[in-house]
Amino acid sequence: MANITITNNDLGSVALEVWGTLDATFHNAAVTEQVLAEGTLLARQVADGKLYPYDPASIVPDLNLPSYVLTYEHTAPVGDSAVTAMSAGKVNKNRLLIHDGTPVAAAHLHALLDRPIIPVDVKQLAMIDNPQS
Repeated sequence: MANITITNNDLGSVALEVWGTLDATFHNAAVTEQVLAEGTLLARQVADGKLYPYDPASIVPDLNLPSYVLTYEHTAPVGDSAVTAMSAGKVNKNRLLIHDGTPVAAAHLHALLDRPIIPVDVKQLAMIDNPQS
């Protein structure tokens, strides 16, 4: 008899309601290609107008202020690439990410208060909850 395989399909999304988007240039300053996950918080540097990963510990002006949310996975080559980021709307706060792996905490969510991005604590029914074996 064959083993039973359980495949969990997560059909949920970070975006609950999208009220506005921004077509912009994302700058990858790393030396290798980066994969940005859906829900990654982004910051906009005023000096060059480009988007960068939000970094709460950054000393670079503006990069420590989350301003946008990436609503899809994006593979960013070294240098510049085009992205569309959420600029206004409601998001599932449980799906927000900081690119370096730091968990999103209350202080990060508080930084979004100056933006029209509203983090909401929801339980998405599209998320399959059966355990993997």
